[in-house]
Amino acid sequence: MPPTTLDDLFSSPGFLAIFFTILLTIANIVVGVSILPSDQREKGYRIHRLLFGAVIISYAMFLFHLHQIARTSIFANIVFGYLLLAVPFSRRLNVTLHAVVASVGLVFIAAVAVFNLL
Repeated sequence: MPPTTLDDLFSSPGFLAIFFTILLTIANIVVGVSILPSDQREKGYRIHRLLFGAVIISYAMFLFHLHQIARTSIFANIVFGYLLLAVPFSRRLNVTLHAVVASVGLVFIAAVAVFNLL
């Protein structure tokens, strides 16, 4: 049953997991953009990697919640694969492409949140 109030929405563990995934993804994009100058890379690279790991863990918790309530979604699993494969691979090709691919990932995460929770 979809949530009817904000209290119901924010008390859902699935919503909290996807909400933190979105926030962590935004923070990771901001950190990634801030380390673009070569003198900043050494300092922010570790934070960038830790935030990416936190995004993956948070999204995995969301998927676990979906599987518990038997509302599995093919699109949610495809987005998880996108985050695991396309985002790290794009870093090897080009930094600008990596930023675009990560931003598209953020849009996909938001779409998963809308389609699966509302």
